[in-house]
Amino acid sequence: MLQIIRSTAGSWVVKILFVVLIISFAVWGIGDITRGVETGVAKVGDTNITPQELDREFKAEINRLRQVMGPDFNETKARQLGLVDRALEQLIQRTLLLKAAEDAGIRIGDQTVVDMVSKVPAFKNGLGQFDPALMRALLAQNGYTEHGFAEQVRADLAQGDIAGAITAGTNVPRTLAEQLFRYREEARRFDLVTIPNTAMPDAPAPEEAVLAQFHQDKAVRYTAPEYRDLTVGLIEAAALAKEIQVSDEQRQEYYDAHQADYVTAERRSLTQIVFPDKAAADKALAAIQGGKTLEQVAKDAKQEAVKLEDVLKADLPAELAEPVFTAEQGKVTGPVESPYGFHVALVSTIKAGGTRTLAEVKDEVTTKVRQEKSIDKLYEASTKLEDALANGTPVADAVKEFGGRTIKLEGVDNQGKDKMGVVKTDGLPTAEAILTNAFSLPEGQNGSVAEAGNDAFYVVHVDAVTPSALKPLAEVKGQVLADWQAEQKAATAKKKAEEVAEKLRAGATPKDAAAGITGALVQRSEPMRRAGGPNLSLPASLFEPMFAAKPDTVAVGASSSGQVVAKLVEIIPADPSLVQAATAINMLSSNMAEAMASDLMLQYLAGLRARYGVTINRSVIDTMYRPQE
Repeated sequence: MLQIIRSTAGSWVVKILFVVLIISFAVWGIGDITRGVETGVAKVGDTNITPQELDREFKAEINRLRQVMGPDFNETKARQLGLVDRALEQLIQRTLLLKAAEDAGIRIGDQTVVDMVSKVPAFKNGLGQFDPALMRALLAQNGYTEHGFAEQVRADLAQGDIAGAITAGTNVPRTLAEQLFRYREEARRFDLVTIPNTAMPDAPAPEEAVLAQFHQDKAVRYTAPEYRDLTVGLIEAAALAKEIQVSDEQRQEYYDAHQADYVTAERRSLTQIVFPDKAAADKALAAIQGGKTLEQVAKDAKQEAVKLEDVLKADLPAELAEPVFTAEQGKVTGPVESPYGFHVALVSTIKAGGTRTLAEVKDEVTTKVRQEKSIDKLYEASTKLEDALANGTPVADAVKEFGGRTIKLEGVDNQGKDKMGVVKTDGLPTAEAILTNAFSLPEGQNGSVAEAGNDAFYVVHVDAVTPSALKPLAEVKGQVLADWQAEQKAATAKKKAEEVAEKLRAGATPKDAAAGITGALVQRSEPMRRAGGPNLSLPASLFEPMFAAKPDTVAVGASSSGQVVAKLVEIIPADPSLVQAATAINMLSSNMAEAMASDLMLQYLAGLRARYGVTINRSVIDTMYRPQE
């Protein structure tokens, strides 16, 4: 929830703090670790960071990344990406800054906090107005009290003030930005001779001994991965649900407990005009009652007629809600005073609310009851499955006994592919986790019963292991020969390129230097800039050397498909006085200032760590986020 505030603040100081967070992992790691018996996850000076604070921050990070990585991004993946440590480092940095702000006497007033909270988009209703009821509901969903949230906002603002004070004044002289602009935007033109490897003639067929040696020298290319035969047992809530019988009493009980889910609230569409004073609103009302349309009145009064479609009573300001939802369809109501002015509104349509009866939602309720009971049955079955496996029951038999199914994977590697490269794990929930588990087990062993997503459990048995091994030459001879020929062609292209380079250095034209070479492409490049980076014409192997070279320098470099000979023919200096250069120079100046500010912030936080001290209780964190076996 506080992420909303932080994104609302949106200042460059916040961006700097995020950059510093990333850098801090490399500089400080995750802090000094203690394995004491304290219940806090970390301590900054005499301030404890609680498990609840860390868990809330961690879940906020998951929710934020879920918007980017999709709904399947879960806690397991978040832990693998290091989000627990990242969330903890965020809390540590904020605590350090808050303590520094307190020591500096920085205190954020109540009105400043109120102003910030009222700007949060998530707290605004359909009319774009701050809605206290909506705020309280969202805070409750995210585990905050109003007071606790306000204090966190106050702390965030104080941290922003101290960070802003530290990074203030990090301006970059324009001459420095112009110098960087000249370096980045300098352009160069090259004469290029490209010699494709594939255009070179085939080498004479090698002797068997040559191929055999090549096969051994490049053994990694021709080594098959380890393959395993696996039995995967799955118990899924969806399958268990089909066997569950639901009684009328159970349906009634569920319906009564969730009746609010089957209530449809009344909705209304309306058009309103908001006037700054009552006199203008009274005049408008009289005009409408006299036969003018609301839109005509709005135009005459130079006001906007705002349409609100299918709004709930709760969507409207409290002062307007009751009059609008008691008005007759097609009738005008008002003037109604609210904090936004005097409203005159016309209700155009009414969609009556109501409650769907149990008979109407019987199938839906039955499905819900089955889903609930299937989860209970699933966990019960997983426990019984563990006991059965511990007693020596084979996976297939045990899973079948408790309503599950068995999947056989024969000859798959750790990516789930068979020897032909075909993926065999399609449709298998959490296939990546299952394969990781399976390839950590010895042959003939079961893994532990573990969750496969939110509504299934799995267990894997390793039936057989085929060790990784070099494929026999006879099996891969065609590929080995093709690879050998490719290397011979690359060597020939390299030799031809060196010959072209020598001719260019001796003064020959590119066309004459490349004469007689099959497939050679001669061209003069368009101007290339450092900021543009390597491209198809000038590969990475030549880019840096040729941008450091003097005119007439000749060099040879490999591309992904051949050899390139480059000769520098022109250097075009960048001109910072051009009008179009101003935007780029200003951006460079801004980026450099942010980088300097980040460095300052990094040094300041290092000093705060030394002043207050930071310790981390890793044992508590490990207990909170112990990976499932």
